[in-house]
Amino acid sequence: MGRSRENMTRDKKERGLEEMFQEGNPNNSFSKIIGKARRKTIIRNIIVSALVLFFLLIAFGFSWLSIMRWSEANAIHDIHLFSEITDPNIQEAGPQQAGNGFFQSILTFDRYKELEGIPVDWSSEVVTYSLFGGVSGLAGDHSPIQIEKAGGGVKSFDRETKQRLLEFYHPEVVYKEVADEISQLADFPEQTVAELGLSFDKNYSVDEIREMIPEGVTLKWFWVDTYSKDDIDRIDNRSAGSEELYIIDPTPELATQVYGFDEFSEHPELSVQGFLDNINMGLSNEKGKYFGEYERIANNLKGSSEDLTEDNVRVIGAVVTGGIADLAALEDQEAIRASVIGAAANLYN
Repeated sequence: MGRSRENMTRDKKERGLEEMFQEGNPNNSFSKIIGKARRKTIIRNIIVSALVLFFLLIAFGFSWLSIMRWSEANAIHDIHLFSEITDPNIQEAGPQQAGNGFFQSILTFDRYKELEGIPVDWSSEVVTYSLFGGVSGLAGDHSPIQIEKAGGGVKSFDRETKQRLLEFYHPEVVYKEVADEISQLADFPEQTVAELGLSFDKNYSVDEIREMIPEGVTLKWFWVDTYSKDDIDRIDNRSAGSEELYIIDPTPELATQVYGFDEFSEHPELSVQGFLDNINMGLSNEKGKYFGEYERIANNLKGSSEDLTEDNVRVIGAVVTGGIADLAALEDQEAIRASVIGAAANLYN
């Protein structure tokens, strides 16, 4: 009898335990506790995952922005430094970000020319830079406008402003004809200010050029002889030795193809040194966009010299500005082999 009662008690407890763990039992309090805990765990995991994803997105955004800012700074430095030894008489008004894509962005450099204190619009330079540090020009045709001259040859014009593009003639190249446009200044109104691209009959020192510029004419830019013998042969078509080849007459160098430096009117003694400093700075960045060009220029300037010094810098042309009457005084300069009128403006506009 006692054992039967014990067995009944044990069976009752077992049934109670089975009911406690039986699924679907509305009175199963333990299942409710487990389900509630499970829901809390799922909600907590969702919240934690969302927070982690949120902070990861913020970290990724800041990292992406930092890398793009770094790439932008490098692009601005590359373009600005290279413009210091190119772009005759062209000034930058500062870069503007024209677009901001995920992997690349666009920078626009507004530019102008200064003619006796008057800013004259010039074409903008547009470049793209990537998340990975590359810099390149905007795709498309950016060549200048070229119009045939009555007597043969062509005149080149800036694509945006339609102003005349300067041209230069190397003293060692034999051209079919060279431009002599100083005499054409008389056709302009008296209140006109203009720039002239001068090409010399040989290379000169910077000081020799300064001495030959008359009063009233502003010396703005020096064209430096950065050409190797192979470069001159290429321009002069001397390398095309076969008589069967059609040899095109040599054409002048456009302003977009020459190298040089600005004249610092307040501190002229720093002009040449600034040019050398810019080249050395370009050589210090092997990953820069124009490193190969800096290297070529430095090697051509040095020649057989070990170091690049001011003695290696020889000038074969210049850009000057002034009023029509002042510029006309250059017509009798024997050292001037060729002259081309560039941008012009009305003094009273």
